[in-house]
Amino acid sequence: MPFAFTLLLALYLLCSAILVLYGFHHYFMLILFFRAQKKMKVQNAAIVPLTIDDTELPVVLTQIPLYNELNVAERVIRAVAAMEYPSDKHIIQVLDDSNDDTCTLVDKVVSELLAQGYQISAVRRTDRSGYKAGALDYGLQICDAPYVTIFDSDFVPPRDYLLRTIPHLLANKQYGLVQARWGFLNENASLFTKAQSVGIDGHFVVEQVARSYNDYFLNFNGTAGVWRRSAIDDAGGWNADTLTEDLDLSYRAQLRNWKIHYLPDLVVPAEIPSSYAAFRSQQFRWAKGSIQTAIKILPKVWEAEIPLRQKIESSFHLTHYCLHLCMLLQAVLGLPLALSDANPFSDFVLSWYIVPLSLAMVGPSLLYLTAEMWINPKRWWLFITRLPMLLLIGFGICFSNARACLEGFIGVQSPFVRTAKLGDGKVAYSHRSRYMPMIELTLAVYATATAISYSLNGLPGAAPFFILYAAGFFLFSAKSMLEDKQSSKKN
Repeated sequence: MPFAFTLLLALYLLCSAILVLYGFHHYFMLILFFRAQKKMKVQNAAIVPLTIDDTELPVVLTQIPLYNELNVAERVIRAVAAMEYPSDKHIIQVLDDSNDDTCTLVDKVVSELLAQGYQISAVRRTDRSGYKAGALDYGLQICDAPYVTIFDSDFVPPRDYLLRTIPHLLANKQYGLVQARWGFLNENASLFTKAQSVGIDGHFVVEQVARSYNDYFLNFNGTAGVWRRSAIDDAGGWNADTLTEDLDLSYRAQLRNWKIHYLPDLVVPAEIPSSYAAFRSQQFRWAKGSIQTAIKILPKVWEAEIPLRQKIESSFHLTHYCLHLCMLLQAVLGLPLALSDANPFSDFVLSWYIVPLSLAMVGPSLLYLTAEMWINPKRWWLFITRLPMLLLIGFGICFSNARACLEGFIGVQSPFVRTAKLGDGKVAYSHRSRYMPMIELTLAVYATATAISYSLNGLPGAAPFFILYAAGFFLFSAKSMLEDKQSSKKN
């Protein structure tokens, strides 16, 4: 066997081993999730929601960071103002970094609400330094409220949000944050948004519950959470040195012995990216930011005096986007191995890893199914109909996310690009795909050639694996090019 192909095979099998490891980690999350059910019910049942006239109500600051959000700005501002809480104890900051007509709209809505007796202001900076993290930090500098809740522009909090979250912070002084679950305003807009909802539910229903109620580190999701101000300050405040300032702060706070409490029954609906380009951009930011945070935080996690189990789980948590890098490597390595005698699908190799690989691939699907059935036992049918698209999304996004991981590892800096929101559609905000569709189309052709090569070489069982890559890449390429064409016509 030539040395070069031996190296390729070794790298391919290493990627497979990593995928198997992370695949089995989903089973661990499921075990923790089921173990957490009794504790979750007991803890949350003991907390009685506050009433609007409760004398214990503390002062709360709500921050709404905006940047060119004309389609959704008014909706979120009015929803925040409508939350049930005394106006003399609820301070609202619209952190508006916009440079378009959003500013005019924000001023109009803020003026109306001020006239109605709300404590609300439009806070503007001279520049966007630090992006969202910079805006949040700037707002804290001009307000000393002991509790701070944050809502991104596309979120619509329920009226009783504060009355249901603040009691947990009052009851347990160790809680630095109370996080709610994301819901969806546009889940049924398309098969694409339906599939995304399944993936998001998996994180918010299973993973967040598993970590929160088993004493593992979890993450603030950037919105729909209430912070104890002292926890933010004790952790060092908001930092803009990663693209996931929320993940960074939550880990720094937990390393300072603050706890994050998660409420899966409290749902705050928001928009799911409706375009492929917007989804790709969002995932790129999350993937790159996660790796940046891992590089920054993991050494501190392993140095901290915390249980080994927390260190190991945090390592899985912060590096899970590396899966996409392994997936891309497998897609690229498949063809040269197919053309050689040293392919990873020979009878000898298959006999050693096909069973664990298959079991590992089932893990994520079981996690998603569990999440849907926890929300509603009848949702198992919805899960079945949405799973094929979810699989294609997972394969199709792997090049963009792999690139994000590589940039995170080597320290390439990039600006914080907010995800375009559709809202009421006043303005056609969009993400230009640029060269990405052509790269994805090339990868689709490459994966198709790989599948054909394995079929011709007498290993047709390997072909479906690469057909999934081809279909996923082609889906993102075709849809992105269509979106770019439609966007050009509108402009």
